Amino acid sequence: MRFEPDKHLHSKEHLLADDLSKILGEPKRFAAYLGIAKLFHESDLRALARYVCDKENLPTNARGKYFFAALKGLPKHTGIKFKNRKKLRKKNDKTKRNRKTSG
Repeated sequence: MRFEPDKHLHSKEHLLADDLSKILGEPKRFAAYLGIAKLFHESDLRALARYVCDKENLPTNARGKYFFAALKGLPKHTGIKFKNRKKLRKKNDKTKRNRKTSG
């Protein structure tokens, strides 16, 4: 049998988010787990997921809520920079002005 990797999981954050969502029984909340995979250390997230799964008196459908509530006590990565989604237009963009006046 040959192992075929999932083409949608292309970074270590994607793999971590996929693992966490499957472990905690919430595969439809992949995006939420991907967001925290970028903010926190992998070892801390895996340890917290293990702790949540080992709690005896916690129902299986409440694992995700408990996990996200417990995240508040974890330290975040330092120096994280996210891409700015909005691109600001340059003030001296002459090409657009020239198109308007030449027409």
